[in-house]
Amino acid sequence: MALLPRELRRRWKGSVGVDATLIRSHARAEKRSRRRTSKRDKPVVEMHSVDPDAAWYRREPDQRDDYRQGAAGSGKIAWGFEATLAVSGPDQPDADQVFPNLVVAMAVLHQPGHDVGHNGTEALASLSERGYPAHYLAADRAYSSAKAEDFQLAALAFGYRPVYDYKIDQLGVKASAQGFLQIEGAWYCPSIPTPVIDATLDYREGRIDEATYRARLEERWRYRARPKSNLDAEGHGRFQCPAANPWPLARCDLKPTSVRSETAGRLRITVRSDVGAKPPPSCSQQSVTIPPEAGAKFAQALLYGSAEWQATYNLLRNTNEGMNGYLKDPAHEALDDPGRRRIHGVAAQSVLVAFLILAANVRKIRSFLLVTRTGPGTAQRRSRRRRTRSIENWRPQSPSVPVATGPDPPLIA
Repeated sequence: MALLPRELRRRWKGSVGVDATLIRSHARAEKRSRRRTSKRDKPVVEMHSVDPDAAWYRREPDQRDDYRQGAAGSGKIAWGFEATLAVSGPDQPDADQVFPNLVVAMAVLHQPGHDVGHNGTEALASLSERGYPAHYLAADRAYSSAKAEDFQLAALAFGYRPVYDYKIDQLGVKASAQGFLQIEGAWYCPSIPTPVIDATLDYREGRIDEATYRARLEERWRYRARPKSNLDAEGHGRFQCPAANPWPLARCDLKPTSVRSETAGRLRITVRSDVGAKPPPSCSQQSVTIPPEAGAKFAQALLYGSAEWQATYNLLRNTNEGMNGYLKDPAHEALDDPGRRRIHGVAAQSVLVAFLILAANVRKIRSFLLVTRTGPGTAQRRSRRRRTRSIENWRPQSPSVPVATGPDPPLIA
């Protein structure tokens, strides 16, 4: 990072993508006996591995981020470690890239799939301790499934604005606070209709098409609770329902001042019978306070499924995947080749991997400055690489003109 010019370092506002990648070990896995007298008996280790700190890495096809119907994938199994990396990414998806994507933090190597949230927090803590800014944080479903006290609350404490994806069993209502319902990361009115609550679930299971799904999302967002102010120093936030004063965006009988001539034509909230019988604080008060731990496991900064969420999440996640491929390029650092790291132990492997990542960062910084810099303090957008041929391929070449090699002709007076 220090190799970058100061004006480029300041352009990064702190957006990162966090993910773990496989680090294969140059060792054979332990061999265990399959003979068991009962199901309670654990397999006996017959041959130990020379790298006992490693473990089996297993990735099944259904663990992919891509949940679209028909997506194909193949499983992967290997003996090794995982490296949890935080990779810098763009803060605005639609802006030109003026900062190279670098590995800005790394947790000590660990066994695959173990303590996912804790290792992600370790990488973020390193960034915070070094004084780097915090902005968007993108992480896949392994991190949204972690315990809130292990990852999500720590990320919020560091100042990050999480952007998550969810497993199918994490959709719909997952928390409540002061009467508000948390649906896929945001707070909503308790009388929100069931079809818009289950919009994402219905779409993933194929009960509705994409056009219907988008229409239901737009309808859902009309019931969203509005933040009255920014979070305070302790992470608490004040929220109010869409029909609350002084600028009601909806009409609700539980908020009589919202039903007036000025609000004619706006969303009319149909109060559910249980909510009307015993209104919660969100319906009986103009605003309520929600503590940081309420719904922290699935809370995120952007509206799930919106164009802004899609662009931010995909771009930051792609920076991780792209950097993993960059690090594992066999022509350079070859992080995926255990034969170039013939040493055992998690400490030694962590040091070697850190040096390889440093080399990759230096290589990427040099390439970025070489391609994008035209002068001190000036950056330009990289030219787009096309897969089709340019029109210049059909430009006719000028016919060659023979050059006379004999003596000059005499001048005529």
